[in-house]
Amino acid sequence: MRLPGKAVGIASFVGLAVAAAASVITTSRGRPPLLTQAVPWRPRLEPGEPRYVGVVYNPTKSLAHFSCDALTHATRRADWPTPRFYETTEDDPGRGMAQQALADGCDLLIAMGGDGTVRQVAEVLQGTTANLGIVPLGTGNLLARNLELPISDLHSAIDTALHGRPRRIDTIRLNVRRPDKSSDETTFLVMGGAGFDAQVMTDTREDLKSRWGWLAYVEAGLRNLVSPRSAVSLQMDDERPIRRKIQSVLVANCGEITAGIHLASRSTADDGQLELILMTPRNLIGWASLTRQVIMRNRSGLPVIEHLHGSRAVLDFGHHPQPVEIDGDLIGTAERLVAEVLPATLSINTYPETMTPFRSLANLSKSAGNSRSGWNWRRLVRR
Repeated sequence: MRLPGKAVGIASFVGLAVAAAASVITTSRGRPPLLTQAVPWRPRLEPGEPRYVGVVYNPTKSLAHFSCDALTHATRRADWPTPRFYETTEDDPGRGMAQQALADGCDLLIAMGGDGTVRQVAEVLQGTTANLGIVPLGTGNLLARNLELPISDLHSAIDTALHGRPRRIDTIRLNVRRPDKSSDETTFLVMGGAGFDAQVMTDTREDLKSRWGWLAYVEAGLRNLVSPRSAVSLQMDDERPIRRKIQSVLVANCGEITAGIHLASRSTADDGQLELILMTPRNLIGWASLTRQVIMRNRSGLPVIEHLHGSRAVLDFGHHPQPVEIDGDLIGTAERLVAEVLPATLSINTYPETMTPFRSLANLSKSAGNSRSGWNWRRLVRR
């Protein structure tokens, strides 16, 4: 079971508390599966003009082939052309397939899989006139959560991906300078991070993941809690560079990671800004304070988390390169990162704002399910 990158760090923080660890056990073993019944929580949306649909799907996901069949049925019901399907591979997690779909004339691409599949397809689509639809089949589904897309109702997810209202969101371009002085560039949609969270992902044991699920990340996190802080020089826009000692630094396009936990203070996917989140705890007391502040959304207490806002951020780690991850995928180590927000570069089909009452009903049902399965962190902490 794979935990999204940002939730890796949070799961480790939460691992400091016995009650929170117990909640992780409950959710990893009892999390409700993606619903596949034909009665969605959200009313069906009216099909618009016929679209040429290309579906980039991850065949390793348990519901991938069922979802492909359901999507084909949905396009037939709308009297649209039969969709084209492009299967990702271990060597190409989606980029080449998305490029081929555009070359084949598709003007609506559906990313069917986890956060990695969504990011690969989005990187190809940004700056084009084609729309992106998301059918979330992963564990984290970070972008889907932040855009309030259906994540527990397959038919509603397909309906929104095909017939939702286009919403333009920002993407973040990340330039990575490696320790050997080479550079490469990539894009992410939700959050990228360097330091603690990426190190936890690197150190998590595969044998423990298969046996313990999310608790494997907690175990790796606890091993890294006493690691010394790293120095970073950072510059936001044209301001003067500042230096900090950090455990982790995150670059956020939007804020929710999982279970209603928000790391970013105010960032949304379409505000034209990015947010830097600096985590600076010195010791276990600092980690405990950070855990409380994040889960309870209460920034009082020790100054262990700092938020900066702008459109461009430069992070220089000097002679101490840091592991880096973006949207839950490790991308190696870096000695310097340059992150820049690209406003309104990606068009995604979302549930219409005009149907907010129905969306609220669906979210209410989801919240009730989360509460029953142990996801209500704030209620847990207050007990």
